Amino acid sequence: MKKTIRILANFYPIKLFSLFIIKFKWIHSRVWSHFRFKALVPNSGESVCHYSVEIKYGKNISIGNNVAIGPNCSLGAKSKIIIGDNVTLSRGVIVETAALDLSKKPPYKHYSKPIIIKDGVWIASNALILAGITIHKNALIGAGAVITKDVPENAIVVGARNRNLNNGE
Repeated sequence: MKKTIRILANFYPIKLFSLFIIKFKWIHSRVWSHFRFKALVPNSGESVCHYSVEIKYGKNISIGNNVAIGPNCSLGAKSKIIIGDNVTLSRGVIVETAALDLSKKPPYKHYSKPIIIKDGVWIASNALILAGITIHKNALIGAGAVITKDVPENAIVVGARNRNLNNGE
């Protein structure tokens, strides 16, 4: 049985048909992903988004041109999320405008603040951008960073302590 399958798999018409099906499925998923993204985020310019991205409150998201949003990202836009031009969000980035107000007694109330990501920013894998943050032009956020403060222009921020490598902190 295995020998028969191996022979059929190498049979040119079957191989060609299989490659056609794979290519068709790939094109279909790309087209579907594009239309889904444009429907959920009407202000998305000429940008691309992986089909696995989780988008909450898409109408509160404004995305510039040439933005790439990688697989398994999450954009939670209870308040506005504004993303400039030429921005890259790598795999698993979470941008969340909502948070809990821990200054009062439980049950904690929710609040939200806008997030602004300016032109030329690159956010590496599994970074977390929290409510009320502005990341200025051409900043680089390292993998796994948790951003709790505004990031200055041209900064390189790495680690959970938000060390700015440009300033030697």
